[in-house]
Formats: sequence, C-alpha cells, structure tokens
Amino acid sequence: MRWGALTIQATAILIATELLGVSLPVAPMWSLVAVGVVSNLWLASRKADAGHLGAFLVLDVALLSGMLYLSGGPTNPFSIIYVVYIAMSAVMLAPAWTWTIAGLSILSFAALFVVHVPSEHLGHAGHGGGFQTHLYGMFIALVLAVALITYFVSQLSVELRRRERALAEAEERTHRWGKLASIATLAAGAAHELGTPLGTIAVAAKEMERQARTLPGGDALVEDAALIRAELERCRRVLDRMASVGGENVGETLSSLPIESMIAEVSERLSPAQAERWVTSTEVESIEAPATALVQMVENIARNGFDACDQGRVSLHVRQLDRAVELCFVDEGQGMDEQAIRRAAEPFFTTKRKADRMGLGLFLARTLVDSLGGRLTIESARERGTTVRVVLPQG
Repeated sequence: MRWGALTIQATAILIATELLGVSLPVAPMWSLVAVGVVSNLWLASRKADAGHLGAFLVLDVALLSGMLYLSGGPTNPFSIIYVVYIAMSAVMLAPAWTWTIAGLSILSFAALFVVHVPSEHLGHAGHGGGFQTHLYGMFIALVLAVALITYFVSQLSVELRRRERALAEAEERTHRWGKLASIATLAAGAAHELGTPLGTIAVAAKEMERQARTLPGGDALVEDAALIRAELERCRRVLDRMASVGGENVGETLSSLPIESMIAEVSERLSPAQAERWVTSTEVESIEAPATALVQMVENIARNGFDACDQGRVSLHVRQLDRAVELCFVDEGQGMDEQAIRRAAEPFFTTKRKADRMGLGLFLARTLVDSLGGRLTIESARERGTTVRVVLPQG
C-alpha cells in the first residue's frame, strides 16, 4: 500500500509538470518522494522487527503535508489522500492510533490554510479549455484515491475470508482429532481388557490340542484347537494395530515403502476370495509414508470396497502426480448417494449391513492423509460404484 501511495505521488508530479504544465518546485517534492522510498525499503528489509506501523503512517501524513505545502496547500486536490491513510489506520491499527492519524491529518490540512506555497494553476482561478486545471486534478485525485482504497479493502476482504476458511478447517481438524483421541482411548482400554482372556484361551487351546493328540480319532479336535490358536493370533495382530493413532503407529517415521511390498502385505490380510478380486497396478516404485500406517489405510479402504460389492472387483492404481503420489481405489459396488458421500469420513458412520463394521475405515484414512498434508476425495453415484482418491505429497 505504501508503494502504491508513493507511485501515486510520483505519477501526480509527472502529470502535473509534464502534461498539465503546472509550475512546481520539483526538486523538493522529489526529495520527499525519495524519503518515502527509503523508509519503505527499510521497512521491507526489517519486516520481523520494524516497529509499530503507526509510526510509518505518521511519516506518510507528514510527507503528504510537505507535498501539499509545496504545491498549493489547501487548493491542491490531492489532499484527499489523507483519507487513504486514515482508512488504512482504521483497518490495521488500534483505535488510539486511528484517532492520532485522523487528528494529525486534520491539523496538517488546517495548517496548510495558514502557510503554503501558492500555485496559480492548482487554484480555482486558473481556467483553460473551459475547465479549471483544479477540476482535472480533483478528478485524477479522486480516481487514484478510490482505486487505492478499493484495492486495499478488497485485499483485506480476501485475506479475511482466507483466514476464516483456515480457522474453519482448523476447528474441523481439532474436532476430528478429538474424536480420534476418544477412539484411541477406547481401543487402548479394549486391548488391555482383552489381553488377559485371550491369553487364557490360548493356553486352554494349546492344552486341548495336546490332550486331543492322545485320543483315538481326535484329529478333528486337533484341527479345531489349531484353528482357535490361529484366530487368537489374528486377534493379537488386531490388538497391536488398535494401539495405533489413526493408523499411524506412535513414533513411526516416514520411510520409503516399495509399492509392491505394500500391495503384497495387504493381499495377505485379505481373505482368499477377496484376494482373487483384488486388482492392482502401479507406475511408481515406492512411496514416502509411515509404512504400517499406509498399509493399514490401504487395507481399510480396500475392505470398504469389498463390503460394497459381493462379486465385483476392487482395484488400486498408483501413479505419479508432479510432486505427489495418487492412490486411486475403484470398486464395482452399488455406490453412495450425496448424503452418504458427505458423511462417509465421519467416525462410526457406515452404510454396511455387516455387524462387524464400525464405520472407522475412511475416518482413520482421512485422519492419516490430513496429518501427512495430503487430500482424500470420494466420487460415487448409485449403481456406478465408488472411487476414492488419496494424494500424498512426496519430498
């Protein structure tokens, strides 16, 4: 804004002297412009500790008063620029500073009635071509002042809207992390409570298997005991994952994870029937992300796709996007309506009929993606399946 005001002053001097033929003390006026330029260069070089901005507006008012003193005083139409500085102080500074700038502007303008260098061309007596040069100056000054104030206020409005959006996003993230903290607490409690009974079951299953091997025709019991122990191992892995926060293990750092390894690990976690319908392709060799968290996220989204389609395929395509990697999941299910799409990433929201689904997969996936600075989008329509795009920045 100060550069804009200095540009207006310099342009006004050039127009007045070169185009309108106004006689002005050019050297002193250009000296005042130079002082403004030097002060603005100093301000730009010390943005972190430049001092209070009110002091610079006081300097601007003083420089403008000096300009007006040298060019007709109160008869100079560019006295309207005082309003620009008052508007700037009203928006950026405390009320005390605003009243200071306003009072200084009024006193300076009043002083110009008493002392100033007269200008024949900028007064009301100078006529030419049917219009006074003064009127031309009034028009130019008004246009420039309005343009400067409009630009300043519009930029401020844009910045305020940007800040409001940022605050809204921050509140949403805080709300989401609060829910995640509740889920993590619940998961930790469940893991603690389930650890002891599962350990007891494991011991009993091992003893049952040992006893069954001594019985004639006990092969079926041995198989049942082995199945129980296998399912217990599966439960143990689930409890380990429950100790994670949004799929990201505590303390886990970014690492380079080969895409093929990630896909293979997810395939192992799927059932044989699901693995046959799991179609993958990649144009990327590896991805920078928390390895365990990323595998968990891919598994969650893949399982959502399989839950949505009993017979169709679920595909994953990984490709490079400038300085990011996109993971595109597509299922051949029934799709979702607009309301379901808006709520899909909310915790405990689910459209699935299966009783063993809690509606946390997409919520945890979005939480992880947000923490990595990426984005997750959902595209879906009834009878057209669902596409989930995850974009993660790299480097």
